[in-house]
Amino acid sequence: MTSQPKVALITGASSGIGEATARQLARDGFTVILAARRVALLDKLVNELTQANATAYAIPTDMTQPTQIEALAQQALQQCGRVDVLVNNAGVGQPAKAYEASDETIEFIMRTNFVSVIQLTRALMPQMLARNSGHVINVASVSGHVTVPGSSIYAASKHALRAWNDGLRRDLRGTHVRASLVSPGFIRTPMTEGITAPMPGPEAVANAISSLIKRPKREVIVPGIYRLGVWAEAIAPGLMDWALAKMR
Repeated sequence: MTSQPKVALITGASSGIGEATARQLARDGFTVILAARRVALLDKLVNELTQANATAYAIPTDMTQPTQIEALAQQALQQCGRVDVLVNNAGVGQPAKAYEASDETIEFIMRTNFVSVIQLTRALMPQMLARNSGHVINVASVSGHVTVPGSSIYAASKHALRAWNDGLRRDLRGTHVRASLVSPGFIRTPMTEGITAPMPGPEAVANAISSLIKRPKREVIVPGIYRLGVWAEAIAPGLMDWALAKMR
């Protein structure tokens, strides 16, 4: 008797890290449920994965809308019966100085990058706990450790996500439900268009997520070179203040 394929739900799946993760987990044998706002791109990816003999479903979702988040969870469970792995990847960023961000910018970034993660995880956690099995992978950022000038609201959302992931992981202690954080540095995605520095593609993060599912850890930083900056921020924040000021 063959076992039923595991199910992964990936938000922000229409491009970048989410799209690469959908392809990787489909190759790993998962049934993938893809959520994002851009319907045409979701449908194109579902068609691609289906032609490659994977099982994929698209559920268009605006992660700033709580009713749509709840509907996403309900549809995913109705469609597949369970969600084994939740990849909270949807994220946005808009450059603004710490004292200049508009209310609209603050609301949009915090709701997409942080609040929606709590809401979707909350909606799917009961079925994970009932089975005593599951894995929540939250895609944060190196900005959750080191705040670059001009990115304070984005960084604040990722700092908050990192703190919440720590609490989630500790609240789940004693169960077989896992919580992990992935903190990418600069990755070649639509969000980093215009940055000319060399950077890895989103497949590097997708590979890290795939590895995390097989061997859970608290946090993975991708690429690993960014661990130096995280270490420097923790050990010598004054030095990081000086170094980041030189970059402006």
